[in-house]
Amino acid sequence: MWAGGDQLPARVAVVASRAVVGATLAVELVVPGGWGDAGPALLVAGLVVGIPHGALDHLVPRFVLGPRAPRVALLAAGYAALVVAVFLAFRALPGPALLAFLLLSAAHFGTGETAFTDFRAGRPSRIDPLTAAAFGTTLVLLPLAAHRAEVAPLVAALSAGSGGLPPGPARAAVTAVTVLAVVAGVRCWRRGDHALAAELALLLALVLVVPPLAAFGAYFGGWHAPRHLARLLAADPSNAADLAAGRLARPLRRLARQAALPSLAALGVLAVLWLTADWPESAATALMLIAALTVPHALVVAVLDRAARRTAIRPRHLADGQPRRP
Repeated sequence: MWAGGDQLPARVAVVASRAVVGATLAVELVVPGGWGDAGPALLVAGLVVGIPHGALDHLVPRFVLGPRAPRVALLAAGYAALVVAVFLAFRALPGPALLAFLLLSAAHFGTGETAFTDFRAGRPSRIDPLTAAAFGTTLVLLPLAAHRAEVAPLVAALSAGSGGLPPGPARAAVTAVTVLAVVAGVRCWRRGDHALAAELALLLALVLVVPPLAAFGAYFGGWHAPRHLARLLAADPSNAADLAAGRLARPLRRLARQAALPSLAALGVLAVLWLTADWPESAATALMLIAALTVPHALVVAVLDRAARRTAIRPRHLADGQPRRP
């Protein structure tokens, strides 16, 4: 059960993310034709909605380091330089860049799920390689293997000449990832993490059943982004009093103000890239930008996760030693 004001952002994020992914899956199963040709539209919507979750990256060092954090201008300059470098790497070495990005994405999404689970449970963040690998491969590798035909044009646009996984390795990858997810889910269930096991099953069903573009849009914008934002709301010391009193509106307004300019800048560049190319090149270019933004974002999140393991960034009613209320 939920207790304590700091868990309010986590609770809202859980309800919202489950609703979005559940509705996306329901449309595919219930509506005749499912998502059909609407997959790219849901992908775009997910990318647009998900962009702001990384817009506070420049403030995270201050959240966890306090006065010892580097100046925002210095952080922003380094962040921008890394974004440009990754984008140029995709242009110059698309094959290796794509492979590195997929591996980084699997690690980022997988550890993001386990870190959020620890946060909402009110326990110190811990490293759980098996569960993180199960989530990461389900969200990144499984779509490439289970939906080869649908993702082939996008993969070819990202890396010229690449046709994705051959049929044999693709079938083997689907089996391996599914088995890994089942093993991790059973392990989570047996140790009492029933919600985590159920969420892994839900995301596995999403990826296997829903077209890959629609599935990723729903996950990125409707699941991954709000859960990360919930952690940032609780990590920001400015929100402590409001969250302790059960007030979420003011922290959300503060977050919106802080994220507005970086989000608009990223969305503006994304819109230009999208409008100046045809499908699937437009989607590929947009995803290159997302990849370029993901690399420094993943580094910032790694800093947040490390701080959570060292200083137990979690609901204060537990951090202060108060017992959890039933």
